[in-house]
Formats: sequence, C-alpha cells, structure tokens
Amino acid sequence: MASKLGNLAKNIASAKKFIADIPKMKDFNRVAGECRILSVEEGRVRVELDVNEDQVNSEGTLHGGCTSTLADVFTTVALIATPRGARGATVDLHVSCTAAAKLGETIVIDSTVVKTGRSMAFTRAEFYRKSDNKPVALCLHTKAFAPEKLE
Repeated sequence: MASKLGNLAKNIASAKKFIADIPKMKDFNRVAGECRILSVEEGRVRVELDVNEDQVNSEGTLHGGCTSTLADVFTTVALIATPRGARGATVDLHVSCTAAAKLGETIVIDSTVVKTGRSMAFTRAEFYRKSDNKPVALCLHTKAFAPEKLE
C-alpha cells in the first residue's frame, strides 16, 4: 500500500509538471496553450484556459478538432495522476459539442478517470464556459494499455 501511495504522489507531481510544460512543448500537445491548473488529484484534473487564435475555427469559436485534442490531452493527464501512471493509447474518442466558446472566453476542462482495468481505461472530460458555467462539450475517451512485459 505504501508503494501505491508513493507512486500516486509521484504521478500527481508528474501530471502537474506535464501541464506546466505544455506551453513549451513542440509536439501537438501545444494546442492546449497557456492552461492554468485548478486542481490535480487522484484520477482527476481540472484546468482552465483562454480560447486563443490557434484554437478557433473560421467562426471564431473553439474548433471541434481542438476540443477533441484538449480532451485527449487532459484525460491522459488524469490517467497519469493515478497510481499506475500509464498514459495508454486512444481506442475511441467521442465528443459532443453543446455550445460555443468564443475567442477570448475562458473555459474550464474537468477530466476524470471513470474506470481502469488491466488493459483499458475509461475517462471523460467536461468543458464549461467559466463566465456562465454553460456546458460546451462532453467527451468520452477510451484508452488501451500495452500488455505488461513478463520478465
């Protein structure tokens, strides 16, 4: 049990570091921009970010593809913030966009691990506008873990 708690504390610190490093990333994760941590706990990550020009569509609202990417990024960070700490690979990502978030608006993304098993994890990300708490998107993300190597 002590090692599980030790892993959890280490992995929560890793999740926080990952989020802090996003603005410096050169890979596709950089689309998360200048996000700010609201909370990180076991299997749950809450961040906020201001919708910027790199994240909007031609109508000036948060792009659906960007919403999908943000869900992928932050549900993965929620998985990092578990005793297992594994990121997994996307099997299925379902995104329902329910309202627009305009350029300059602040959104809150609440990502949680719903269930994990030996080979799969089920997560969700809920997006809200900070100004009025209106739901912007609901994302369900299924991830697979590589088989553990036998030594």
